[in-house]
Amino acid sequence: MLQYVRLSYDTRPENILQLFTREWSLELPKLLITVQGGKANFELQPKLKKVLRKGLLKAAKTTGAWVFTGGTNTGVTRQVGDALLMERSQRSGRVVSIGIAPWGIVENNHELIGHNKDVPYHSISSPRSKFAVLNNRHAYFLLVDNGTAGKYGAEIILRRKLEKYISNQKLHPGKSKIVGAKGGENGEPLVL
Repeated sequence: MLQYVRLSYDTRPENILQLFTREWSLELPKLLITVQGGKANFELQPKLKKVLRKGLLKAAKTTGAWVFTGGTNTGVTRQVGDALLMERSQRSGRVVSIGIAPWGIVENNHELIGHNKDVPYHSISSPRSKFAVLNNRHAYFLLVDNGTAGKYGAEIILRRKLEKYISNQKLHPGKSKIVGAKGGENGEPLVL
């Protein structure tokens, strides 16, 4: 079952971290892998797709990392979702995957309104829609609301503040790291 929360764009990072650890019972990460890219879909060459999947899963599993993405079933986030599907089929240690998406772009978001509500969510969208569906291969979602509909951007500042807050925590002995990947120009992926 996927877990999600709708929250304001100005929610304090410490409150979000508290949600992760107290409500969702997540262990603090030793590494934060943040993947960001445009919403344009692209196909990776099979060899590059295999490298991305294996590398991402190995990094996440061996380090106790959390993986942050944009949460929608588009662009580089879809590629990460494919890797997460492979991880689930192997039934090995679960990767903590957290999609951070703007509430106003989520297709049929009205179906998600309610407290402690189980919702059958369908991640198939119309190609003509200005809205996006969530990538159902993620385990957790932060749905960031700034009052707009059909627009991206509500999630960006919250995500940056949360990443910074987590990176400044003494989560485990040693120093926490953030690793990033971003969709590049012409659909070519960049890894930072």
